[in-house]
Amino acid sequence: MASNNRKVASYDEICRAIQEVYTSEFYTVLFKHAVVRLWTVFKIKYNHEKGFRGIMVEDMINDTVEAFLKEGGRNWYMDKHPDFRKQIISALDSVISNTLSTELEKTYDTFELLENDSEIYFDDSDYQNLLSACYEELESMGASDLELLLFEPYIINDMKRNDLSKLLGISNDELTNIKKRLDRKLLFIKEKLKMLNYEK
Repeated sequence: MASNNRKVASYDEICRAIQEVYTSEFYTVLFKHAVVRLWTVFKIKYNHEKGFRGIMVEDMINDTVEAFLKEGGRNWYMDKHPDFRKQIISALDSVISNTLSTELEKTYDTFELLENDSEIYFDDSDYQNLLSACYEELESMGASDLELLLFEPYIINDMKRNDLSKLLGISNDELTNIKKRLDRKLLFIKEKLKMLNYEK
């Protein structure tokens, strides 16, 4: 099915895709992705037992998947995301952003923080475009799921190994090995960004 010249999956195609990709292994990828997203975007260190103000990553993942199955719910744009897993991750990012922004707005309203506080409200479209270019290059070089997951917090945001280890349950030794593999790819990423006219 096409919508505004875009290839949109049918409900049956979405159902089949969910059955195919929504495995325990992919759930783990989604969980770790969400934990990293909470830190890199909102600077929230997720508590695996309590969540964040009662908001649990598990619930946001479930809400994301269920949204594809509801009538009039989320679409799968097959032209943009041929791999349905990437569409789910994109949708999860939206759910996280909407959920956290709503929750954090309550704090802003309660304490009447300064209007120019930009910690939460920011236009990061340029950053996201740059990040997408980096991910595309990493994928073209065969980067693993963990390398893709850790690129932003570990390489760009220089998050400490101990913090990542606690957040994601990955040993320091494994994190060191992942960073070494990413470091070897950085030169190629920088060259690609130059071709795209990015300064950094």
